[in-house]
Amino acid sequence: MKKFFTVIAICFISSNIFCAYERIISLAPSVTESLYELGLEENVKAVTVYCRKGKTQKEIAGTLLEPNIEKIISLNPDLIISTKEGNNKSAVEKMQRLGCKVYVMDTVSNFEEICSTFQALGTYLGKKEAAEKIISGVKKEISEIYAKTKNKQTPDKIFWEIGAKPLFTSGGKSFTNSYNRYIGTENIFADIDMRYPNISIESVIIKNPDIILLVNMGDITFEEIERWKKIKTLNAVKNNRIYML
Repeated sequence: MKKFFTVIAICFISSNIFCAYERIISLAPSVTESLYELGLEENVKAVTVYCRKGKTQKEIAGTLLEPNIEKIISLNPDLIISTKEGNNKSAVEKMQRLGCKVYVMDTVSNFEEICSTFQALGTYLGKKEAAEKIISGVKKEISEIYAKTKNKQTPDKIFWEIGAKPLFTSGGKSFTNSYNRYIGTENIFADIDMRYPNISIESVIIKNPDIILLVNMGDITFEEIERWKKIKTLNAVKNNRIYML
């Protein structure tokens, strides 16, 4: 009987420490970051060209919208992790038809949903306790930031650029829009009831942001900073507040 309970205890502990998947392919930068945070760096065998982590050490599985399916199959993965919003649905379905096991992360629109999807991923990979610890730490950090910004009388107006050609930004339904509550800023396109609307340079000029935040992925490079600097009437340019994320 003692031996029986010992085995049960080992199985329970193992389920919270060890990941059952040894050959994971990440199809999005957010997924790769999550896997590394959970301590699964060695389990990741391939990432996308946009992934900051693993890009020089791991195999490249293509882009978000155009994964290299032939390359992915050749790597013999036991799990592929994609996102409902960022990845090509038809490509994901094709990999499933080819017999690949795919875990699809839900779309998120705010910080709480980011936490819940991260928790779900951690639980799925046998890293429930690690995920809970990370989320607890992040919530503590954010509450400390919010304590410093919540009483700000006049929020800085911010323009989030997430696509350059054509120009895309974060609308009212995007998760990046919810960040503004914590950092004391106001999204100039929060009134657009979409996730990521296509907008014009003229509309940015009219709204005159105090801050321009560029999300460095795909067609957004450091050359984009120089492009905005040419528009001298913008407050963000006048005060040198253009940043690359």
